[in-house]
Amino acid sequence: MPWLSKRERALFITADPPFQRPEWAVGQLVDHQGRVYRVTRWVELRPVRLERGGSVRQWEVWGRPLSGRRLRKELSGAAERMLSEE
Repeated sequence: MPWLSKRERALFITADPPFQRPEWAVGQLVDHQGRVYRVTRWVELRPVRLERGGSVRQWEVWGRPLSGRRLRKELSGAAERMLSEE
């Protein structure tokens, strides 16, 4: 089912809030399990209770896979920006 691979999916769960992880901000590219994804959103989950008391907040990071063509275009654009800064 090729259409299924282009859909947004949950990538991972983190206890770090979005403002502490700019590398995972919406719009950024992340490598997850050997594929490159564009982060599309963060979803706050219910707090997880800890055995010794208290709780921890958690977030799901969602993304959409990039095609090979789109990845090449992103890399080319990033390289051009780096070269123009010198």
